[in-house]
Amino acid sequence: MMVPPEPGLSYKSVAANPYAWPFDGQWSSADTALLLLGLQQCAVDALQAREAVLAARDLLLLAHEHGIAIYVARREARPEKLASDDHVAPAAWQWARDIALPEDAHIITHAGDNAFYQTGLENSLRSAGIRNLLIAGLPTDGLVHATQRTANDMGFECLAIADACAGTTPARHAAQLRITTFGNGLFGAVADLAAVRAALTPS
Repeated sequence: MMVPPEPGLSYKSVAANPYAWPFDGQWSSADTALLLLGLQQCAVDALQAREAVLAARDLLLLAHEHGIAIYVARREARPEKLASDDHVAPAAWQWARDIALPEDAHIITHAGDNAFYQTGLENSLRSAGIRNLLIAGLPTDGLVHATQRTANDMGFECLAIADACAGTTPARHAAQLRITTFGNGLFGAVADLAAVRAALTPS
């Protein structure tokens, strides 16, 4: 049986681009959340993104093991749209088959390309004392970037996990991550799963 981590356990800085994350070197299980975006089977299939989903799954397991809160945002499936799109079945709007959410995951339902828009996500994060966000999901050049930009504007310290995201094309994925790092991290920082794992591993 896994022994739960001590509340508020602090971690090492993550080797990220363009700066070691977070900017002040301070993050812990008490003030950090993992935000998973758009990990629904229809998006996985459309983007052929199973590799990114597997990385997101590993990130989810790692965060949960360390007592980091899990927030998961999903697009709502509008009945009228499903009725008009023969190629999209209701089952396709379910979570990606490779993702098993823990019972204590916080689930946010939203429309459009921003998980903060007209949802209770900001209030939920602030009420929990969250100031740092690990962000992963689909697509990089849509829901992920729009949500991260908003989070950054709200004052959250954001880290996009590159290999746990996928774009509408590999080129757009790479371009969006470059934009994230403009101006010494205008919209936050970028790292890979290995860097997060290393930061969470005791010295």
